[in-house]
Amino acid sequence: MSRACEDKFALRHAVVRYVKTHGIHAAVRQFGCARNTVRLWFRRWEAGDDTLADRSRRPHRQPRRTQAAHEKLVIAARKQAPCFGARRLVDLFALPVGKGATHRILRDAKLVRPRPRKHRRKADLRAIKAAHPPLCRLQMDTKYLTDLPHYWPQMQAQGLPRFQYTIRCEATGALFLAYASDLSKTYATLAQTRVLAHLKAHGIDLTHLEVRTDLGSEFDGDTVHYRPDGFHGSLLATGASHRFNPPARPNANADVESSYATIEPEFFDLETFAGPAHFLAAITTYQHFFNFARKNRSRRDQTPAALLAARSPNIDPRVLLLPPILLDAPPGQHLSGPPVKFGVEKGRAVEAR
Repeated sequence: MSRACEDKFALRHAVVRYVKTHGIHAAVRQFGCARNTVRLWFRRWEAGDDTLADRSRRPHRQPRRTQAAHEKLVIAARKQAPCFGARRLVDLFALPVGKGATHRILRDAKLVRPRPRKHRRKADLRAIKAAHPPLCRLQMDTKYLTDLPHYWPQMQAQGLPRFQYTIRCEATGALFLAYASDLSKTYATLAQTRVLAHLKAHGIDLTHLEVRTDLGSEFDGDTVHYRPDGFHGSLLATGASHRFNPPARPNANADVESSYATIEPEFFDLETFAGPAHFLAAITTYQHFFNFARKNRSRRDQTPAALLAARSPNIDPRVLLLPPILLDAPPGQHLSGPPVKFGVEKGRAVEAR
């Protein structure tokens, strides 16, 4: 019973009790009610307290009610096409009732499916992703670093990277990062080739691996004829598969997109850098923290390393130690090894001698 119904019931009960003690005329003056209203509730109350509750005003007889045969047609059509709503059922099955009546029939028959709440849909999707083998479903994206207020002045003054190339595992949430001062297909190809070569060296079968990206030009999203040395061609050459996300569907890349909301406040808004070498060392430390120490609440409060160990104990956990690199660093940097030290010379990174 709602609060409003409870208040009305209490008022009516007070009225009839006052009538029993002081009479109808006194109750009319006390409560400001019509005499007929007070008499009505007092007569009902004499049959019991339950009679003071609201009664349904639904008519006992409905001459224009939908025929039982038509209701059966609606229910049969819904069971044949459970994905269709009332309007589509009326149009496609030529039902002899309107969409309003169709919806009422479906509601009374409990055939109207409630739309899943957003948190429920997200939980179901997480369960599906968690069932994938670790390091076999990767999402890749690029992030502009030029819109970070705390980082932008340092980037301008010290020649720090302007773009982040991010690869994230759907099953474990592990991150692999790379940075550059330009957004290009060359750097995206170099970043994914490096990560896939690293995974292959640790025994990951690349023929079972899928990389998902948006339709950005750096991922060959605007390409009609793929080149072997392009992003798509280089990816297929490793044996892995490449899948584009549907247009205007940023939630299809939700894992890698959500990592940006973590990295920005936990790293870029806190750190103050002394140059490219310091930046590279700091982001390497943060990536190791993210993969080995930071618990992920959406993954049952477990770290990517813990999930990897539980799901695939045969994979060496050092596979998550691949450090970030500067993709546009001077020649001489070994891309599969640890980062080398850099200094700053007239606003650009140079290798320390």
